[in-house]
Amino acid sequence: MNQNARTRPIAKDGEFREQHAIEVATLASGFNLSVPVLVVKGNREGPKIGISATIHGDEIVGVQVVQELWNSLDPTTLSGSLWLMPVANPLAFESLSRNTPLDMLDLNRLFPGVRDGWFSEQLAAAIDEQFLGKLDYYIDLHAGGTFPLVDYCYLLNDEGLSRAFLSKLLYAPSPIYPGTTAGLTTGRKIPTTVVELGGGYVDQRDHVSRSVRGVINMLRYIGALSGEVEKLAGQLLMRKLRVIRPRAGGLCVPQRPLIPGEILLGQHKLAEIISPYSFETLETLYTPFENNILVLSRNYTSRVNPGDYAFMVGDLSTATSWDS
Repeated sequence: MNQNARTRPIAKDGEFREQHAIEVATLASGFNLSVPVLVVKGNREGPKIGISATIHGDEIVGVQVVQELWNSLDPTTLSGSLWLMPVANPLAFESLSRNTPLDMLDLNRLFPGVRDGWFSEQLAAAIDEQFLGKLDYYIDLHAGGTFPLVDYCYLLNDEGLSRAFLSKLLYAPSPIYPGTTAGLTTGRKIPTTVVELGGGYVDQRDHVSRSVRGVINMLRYIGALSGEVEKLAGQLLMRKLRVIRPRAGGLCVPQRPLIPGEILLGQHKLAEIISPYSFETLETLYTPFENNILVLSRNYTSRVNPGDYAFMVGDLSTATSWDS
């Protein structure tokens, strides 16, 4: 990372809205790369709440969610401040890639970063120093990406915060992936949750609307906004998830459209991997448990590489639910 990396004010809109740029590095093209941060400042004292999106560049639903929050939130109703990072990984967003194309590393496995490391490590260090390190609460927005559709929310170190997003499905990982933003913030005792909602070959407007509603409810839970905190009865907490990754690439052809939250008892065929050159079946993907609940799915035929996310399935026999 550039030793002089810093947050640079680039605009100010009255008393309540500011825009900053986290300076990261000068690229070989000669252009300076920076990460924009939008700040909504309330007119009362309160916590600094950070929301990031597009750490993975193909998960663009989060940009739409941040846009709606920036445009619709009334600063005069806010206690504290809301720090919005709509595009945490600009180069990955530009190329619609999960990984940073400059070094092909996954940014969300590299935190807290390295100041003089690979580019993605420098980017992680700048985000940590100028964004994550300043927060009292943290919400990280993810989605399924270009092809898969996903719908669940992580439960990490604040049950009420995660439940307030109003997802039907929640997941308590043990342990959390190392090198993630959430791993970093939970290690610092910052109340944190990770949202996984949207993506795939479907209209995203419902996912954006649900996400905005969920974030607003989380802000009520935190106390940054007034109003009663909504609750969703019957939320399900999963403790065991299996990622279904193909060993063969080609066309992933689902048996039928499958929606996250759908329960499948016993062994079910999820999809076949078909060669686009010979049209033979290279591999068949099945549910892994006796009692399965879908978390991430591919609803339509799509290109798949070996090791890609094809499906995610929860073990329903290890899950528990809340009555209220």
